[in-house]
Amino acid sequence: MKVWFIGIKGAVATTILVGVLAIKRGLSAPNGILSEEKRFSRLNLARLEDLQFGGHDIRGVTLYDAAYRNVSDNSTFDTMQLAELKGEIDSIPVKCGIVNNCGDAISSLCDNNTLTLSKAVNQVSQELCQFAGDDSCVVVNLASTEPYFAPQPEYATLDSFEAAVKANSKKIPASAIYAYCAIKNGLPYVNFTPSMGNDIPAIKELANTLGVPHCGKDGKTGETLVKTALVPMFKHRHLTIDGWYGSNILGNLDGQILRHPDNKQSKLITKTSVLPRMLGYEPHLGSRIDYFPPLSDHKVAWDFISFKGFLGHRMNMQFTWQGCDSILAAPLVIDLIRFMELAQRNGARGLVDPLAVYFKDPLDIDVLDLCSQYTLFNEWIEQF
Repeated sequence: MKVWFIGIKGAVATTILVGVLAIKRGLSAPNGILSEEKRFSRLNLARLEDLQFGGHDIRGVTLYDAAYRNVSDNSTFDTMQLAELKGEIDSIPVKCGIVNNCGDAISSLCDNNTLTLSKAVNQVSQELCQFAGDDSCVVVNLASTEPYFAPQPEYATLDSFEAAVKANSKKIPASAIYAYCAIKNGLPYVNFTPSMGNDIPAIKELANTLGVPHCGKDGKTGETLVKTALVPMFKHRHLTIDGWYGSNILGNLDGQILRHPDNKQSKLITKTSVLPRMLGYEPHLGSRIDYFPPLSDHKVAWDFISFKGFLGHRMNMQFTWQGCDSILAAPLVIDLIRFMELAQRNGARGLVDPLAVYFKDPLDIDVLDLCSQYTLFNEWIEQF
């Protein structure tokens, strides 16, 4: 089975590559990968040793050097053992990605000239098809967060979207082009980022018409995972949340990109929108994301929750979350790759709602609390 990563030289993608190759070599165990549990063995999921990788990236650094820097900066894998994997990493095909309407923070990382949207579609489609061939192939967006684009009602139909592509619209970012190219070529697509990607009615229509499964958006790895577990606790005890403030610091390339206000807005929307949707009312919300280079790929979140109980008495709760972003994200992406191939093999069409448990802002579904999402996921798995 084949996997194409958009942003293959990033921390999450290189962690997955190193991890899967290390597991193949017996240098590591598949810890943290839900789909490795025995209950999934009957599903004939793609084996880790059968995964073949390729991807797009806009940076000039070699894939091995990107992996080496990620591993050494974060002490996530032994660099001497990584050297044993160099030949396999060097053989992974990598193509130059596109940066259409990605904003200065991202486009400044790429020396290539921006293509028109029509040329970008042709190039990306050709490269995806050449890689996939006749094999099963899942496309996963792991690229840096693009600037926020409000929903575009003028792209409600496929005809209007394709006309906008021909007109080289400034309102269609690279993530939407990748999603469009994957789906129109029959390849399941996962948007693990807060970027627009497949969150366009025209692309959803195309996926339904062609019978291609897709899901997203923004992987739920840390602070928001805790939020979606805690909010039901307050609701079940009839405790009113008056306010929820979260402060986040991180030091990787994502943190560097998120210093830019337009890019940060995309992330803040997915991080804060879940609370009012779960509660049914909107408490006072505050959220910060700050770049702190010494953390590298690690991140720290501090949350303060103000709530009221009996007699209107005000109380509070605080928690701190610390983790390595790519180590948290990598097993989730591996699960999604396997489950998307399972979905396609079993005739799924369009959005795969039961995979909402993996996302901060799952598309077009109102099941947001963690336990209910797992129930939905488990019911889906049981039907196979």
